Amino acid sequence: MYLNSNIPPYFHDLLRKYGHLYGLIILKSRTLYLFVIFLVFLHLFLHPLPVLRRVRNAYTYKMKELDNDEKDLFFVSAYYYGNEYSLYENQVSLTFIAPRDAHWDRRKIIVIRSNGSTSVLEPMKVHRATPHNVCKFVTLVGTVTLKDDLMDLEILVNRNIAGIRYLPADNKQRDLVVCTPPIYNNVGWQSILLASHIYSRFGGHLQIYLSNTNPAFFDFLEELKRRKGISMNAFPDFYGNSKLNEVEFGGITVANSDCLSKYKSSASFITFLEWNELVLPKSFNSYFSEFANFFESEIFVGLLEFRNSKGISKVVTRPLLISSVWLNEPVERPFKLKSKQMDSNKIYEISVSDDVDSMIRGDFPGSDILKMEDRRAIGLGIR
Repeated sequence: MYLNSNIPPYFHDLLRKYGHLYGLIILKSRTLYLFVIFLVFLHLFLHPLPVLRRVRNAYTYKMKELDNDEKDLFFVSAYYYGNEYSLYENQVSLTFIAPRDAHWDRRKIIVIRSNGSTSVLEPMKVHRATPHNVCKFVTLVGTVTLKDDLMDLEILVNRNIAGIRYLPADNKQRDLVVCTPPIYNNVGWQSILLASHIYSRFGGHLQIYLSNTNPAFFDFLEELKRRKGISMNAFPDFYGNSKLNEVEFGGITVANSDCLSKYKSSASFITFLEWNELVLPKSFNSYFSEFANFFESEIFVGLLEFRNSKGISKVVTRPLLISSVWLNEPVERPFKLKSKQMDSNKIYEISVSDDVDSMIRGDFPGSDILKMEDRRAIGLGIR
């Protein structure tokens, strides 16, 4: 009664005259709308769009490929961080290779952890370090955090169990770790000789991956390991293996991923360089002081970005800021952190014309920015 009092009298007449017709029109329109939608879905069901058909066929094809290639899963290394590693306690980090079409980064891999009396299944987080599909095989990195100590490690893949040999991660504090590509008889020994003396002089540590080399060169590296403390790991011969010869660039990403996993707790800073490249401290007497100065003075810096003579970017960063690396730089930049362009410093390159006699005299790429006492000490060590 109250509402009707505010409605004009002529509006009541219109409602009585056309109300039934209006309701009938709305009902018919809704029925017609639903009928049209039904016809569309019926048409798609009977005659799928070409795009949908292509997606369906491609998916089926990849599943068939997957069945044939799953056996080619190739584990390279596994590192275990025990109770003494506060940041990565009881974590296992694995580097492995898989066919690009197997999509292991989207699938489930189970880690079976045993402490001698019981076994527990833990899911492993997997992500790709190779951001493209050009090469047949891609590099992947997996991590899993265990609840208890580890004694035996196995991987469960498609109802198949494989034992994984793991190593303890590096636990010696290092100012800078220099990760390098694998050696396939393609590196001049003079470059390694100079790099090992320069890095050890300023608190750096050189990581070498060795594959398919001659005994004399191996003895030379063993001597550098004894004198300068370099690390040397055996590496799969991807060029000599017919099934793995399509790993990109002979396994550079594999080697750098392994290096990151090995030193991510012990290294204050880490970089990924070619064999003929050098990074030198310009303003301080150690790598730690040189790089910590930039990271501490600018709190939002996540990467120090150097350039070589070809304009290619090479970065120095803290290992805890990145999770994976492709070739010479992180797959994903540190979240909400910026890159600082190192315009006042650069990557120095060793050329074939740099002979040992010049190195002994303290004359080598980048020597002009070093103190005389450092140049003499490096030359004396080389001699």
